[in-house]
Amino acid sequence: MQAADRYNAMVRARQDQQRRLSRPFDESYWERYAHTYRFDPTRSPEASLRELIRRLEMDDEIVEIGGGAGRMGLPLALRARSLRNIEPSAAMREQFRLSVGEHGIGNAEAISSAWPMREPISADVVLTVDVTYFIDDIEPFVRAMHETARRRVMILTWTVPPPNVSSRLFRIAFGEEEHPSPGFKELLPVIWDMGIAPDVLVINEPFSWPEQLPRDDDAAVQFAIEELAAHDHSGAADNIRVHIDELFKRGEVYRPAWRTPAKAMLITWSTE
Repeated sequence: MQAADRYNAMVRARQDQQRRLSRPFDESYWERYAHTYRFDPTRSPEASLRELIRRLEMDDEIVEIGGGAGRMGLPLALRARSLRNIEPSAAMREQFRLSVGEHGIGNAEAISSAWPMREPISADVVLTVDVTYFIDDIEPFVRAMHETARRRVMILTWTVPPPNVSSRLFRIAFGEEEHPSPGFKELLPVIWDMGIAPDVLVINEPFSWPEQLPRDDDAAVQFAIEELAAHDHSGAADNIRVHIDELFKRGEVYRPAWRTPAKAMLITWSTE
């Protein structure tokens, strides 16, 4: 089996499991969580964002694929000529437009489209952040990035894909192993098979996300169910409650103890 076939099979196995036990990563999922992806574009850049900025030029036209609410793309737009966010989710596009309006960013737009787009476009830099885990036909996705970029492609990911950091919680809640989403170990062979030799940089930035932590057992169980995006699955909440001392570090707030540590990773190459 070729690298792309293995990659696609992993995505589809995860999708099948999600349909059975939890909410799939579809339009309704992103509608529910879109507001949590809206960050301040004028914030002091975190380490991963700094690495993207380092590779930009002031005259760059940027295309970001699946840029959501502009968490990473809008800070780049402030440092480049323009940004086009190719985003299929209406809820994410709305959050993007709200952020653009709030901060008066005049060189950024959100375009309703899947990727690859029907009509070819071009840009100096083509970027995607935390999207590749969900792509069940990966080779055309990456090839379109390469063919669109006049100068550079950048794929920002993590040493452990965010969909996989709760595999321990998943096993306890559902009584079965989680089918992992593909990460860099599966993505790099796909890129190599395309004849591309990218640079790979591990960034000293641990995976984290702004969140309101629970303060009691009931809230902790609900927090874990939300983390899994679980259906009303029989026994999942009971299983979490039984293992609550193992799953949380208790204090003034309950801190999740199940998440696998991860660091940011940049996969990038020149197309010149």
